[in-house]
Amino acid sequence: MRIYKWVDMGQEVEIEIGADDIRLALAEAFAAVTTEDHKWIGGEVPNQNDVMKALNSIGAFLKALTDDQIDMLSEPARKICGSFLEEQSKRYSRAESLLKGEQ
Repeated sequence: MRIYKWVDMGQEVEIEIGADDIRLALAEAFAAVTTEDHKWIGGEVPNQNDVMKALNSIGAFLKALTDDQIDMLSEPARKICGSFLEEQSKRYSRAESLLKGEQ
């Protein structure tokens, strides 16, 4: 008796992915699930898992930027980005405070 079996001969490869590639991939991913007015396609409200996936992707992108890449930005650009990220961070802290009944 003879038995045939497929054997996958995998090989590890290293691929260089730049910030532009990541930005485009994120833009495509979010375009696939949201409409122009930022409503979820199909009218469904995104669930916690959907939101966490989106936030995880954004966080991974931000963490992937090196200090050298950030240092390439002009001082005004760094301040604008820092202020924006700080403002967004406060939204999450505020939501937590409201859940705890704090003002």
